[in-house]
Amino acid sequence: MKIVFLRRVVPSLLLAACCSLGVRAEPLAENQARFGVITGDVGLLSPGASEWIEPHEGLPLEPGDRIRTGEDGQVELIMGENALWTMEPQTELVTEHMETNAGRLNLISGTLLGKVDSSRTAGIVQRWEFNTPVAVAAIRGTEFALDFSKTEGSHLGVFEGTVDLQAAETAEGLKPPVQISAGQEAHARRGKPTLTLAKFGPRMQALAEKGQILRRRQIQIRNTWSPFTPAVRIELRKKFVAPPPKRRVARPHPGRTRRSRSQ
Repeated sequence: MKIVFLRRVVPSLLLAACCSLGVRAEPLAENQARFGVITGDVGLLSPGASEWIEPHEGLPLEPGDRIRTGEDGQVELIMGENALWTMEPQTELVTEHMETNAGRLNLISGTLLGKVDSSRTAGIVQRWEFNTPVAVAAIRGTEFALDFSKTEGSHLGVFEGTVDLQAAETAEGLKPPVQISAGQEAHARRGKPTLTLAKFGPRMQALAEKGQILRRRQIQIRNTWSPFTPAVRIELRKKFVAPPPKRRVARPHPGRTRRSRSQ
């Protein structure tokens, strides 16, 4: 897989872009999602692009972005000052849509940790969904880990709050979602009932121990949060992500003429 490497954007560049475009004079962008801290091998494939690039901290996220981490890769996806996801090594996902307090992402493989704090959104409930091939996890305000592989299916661990997990639709139709509470783990597989475990397995327990790191990181993000305006998002995206190639419009051959309907 070919990777085109880019330099990381230093904080002064982001500050200069915000100042030059007049952040305070413009309304804020509806989509505030961006890359956070990046370590190791991380790749981004933007919609319509043919090559993966190395993203940088602060780069805006757009719908249709495909993100993957290698064996030593880890990356933060910051949805806003109150929502943070961390992609563990060997994970791949695609963003579907993102708003200030809601969105949907498709987890193709690997492990995702998340922290959502709805207590600071002025009564607005955050609504995030994570889709895997076998189930959809609905997040409202909680700490959790979601893991998916083709062989094991989906494992959901809830560290704080509750999460609704709904199995994918089958020939029998949709089944009602199962509510998973703090301290529980759920296991969903295609065509089989969702299992709810009263305690975490070894893998989920190891992920739960990272919850403290996630909480500290979210506090840091909140204390240094700087929202984007639409102009800033466009400028930063254009600077580091090439637009998809334009489609060529087929033109009729010079020696050919169209027949009229009367012929």
